[in-house]
Amino acid sequence: MEIVALLFMLIAGGGLAVFVLFVMALHRKEVARAGGAVMPPQRDTIAVSLLVHIVTAGGMTGEEAVREVRRGTGLAAPVTRGIDVSNWAESYGLLSTPKEREALLEMAVQLVSARSPVPVRQYAALLDLSFGLGFQTDALARLRELYGFEYMDHAKEGRPRHAGEGGAPLYVRETRPREELLRILGMTGAPTRQELTGAYRKLVRQHHPDRFHGASPEEQSGAAARFIEITRAYEELLRGLPS
Repeated sequence: MEIVALLFMLIAGGGLAVFVLFVMALHRKEVARAGGAVMPPQRDTIAVSLLVHIVTAGGMTGEEAVREVRRGTGLAAPVTRGIDVSNWAESYGLLSTPKEREALLEMAVQLVSARSPVPVRQYAALLDLSFGLGFQTDALARLRELYGFEYMDHAKEGRPRHAGEGGAPLYVRETRPREELLRILGMTGAPTRQELTGAYRKLVRQHHPDRFHGASPEEQSGAAARFIEITRAYEELLRGLPS
C-alpha cells in the first residue's frame, strides 16, 4: 500500500508540475505578443489622463482638474498622473477611430476655451495632443477659431491690471505680408499644407515651453514669444490655403 501511495503522490506531483509549466508558457507567450511590456491602459483611462494633464497645465490642481474633466465630459475612468502627452495620444490613436480622435481633441479644446486666454504651456500641451493623435494639418487651429480662445501673450504679466477692460482687446491680430510669415517659419515660395506643417512642427519642438523649464525668466520669455510668433504665422498661412 505504501508503494502505491508513493506512486500516486509522484504521479500527482508530476501532473501539477506539468500544469504549472503549461500556465507559465502561456503567460510568456502573451507577454511576447505584447512586446514584452505591460499591456497599456484602456482607452477611457488614456483619454481621461490626457484631458486631466492638459487642464492641469492651465494652473488647476490635480483634484480640480479631475472634477472639471468628469463634469465636462462624463468620463469617470481612473487617472494616471505624470504622463507624456505625445506618447499617450499615440496609444489612444491605436485604440480609437478617426471620429473618436477628433472628439477627444475637441473635448480638450472645450475644456480650456472657457478660461481664455490659455497659458502658452497649456497650448503647447494641446499641440502635443493634436500631433500625437495624428492630425498633421490645422485641426487645432480650426478648433481654436471655432471656440474663439486665444493663447496668453508672454508679456501679459507686464500689462497694467486694467488692460483689456472696457472692451479694449488684449490681443489684436495683425495682417502681415505672406512673405514675412513664411520667413518666420524659415520658408519661401509657395509651400504646400504638408510642407508648412512639417516646418512648423520642427520649430515647435525647438521652442516648446518644456524645453526651457528651469531656464532664466528671460530665456523662458523669449522662448514663449518665439512659440507664439511661429504659431500665429502658421495659422495665418493655413487660413490662406484651400481646404
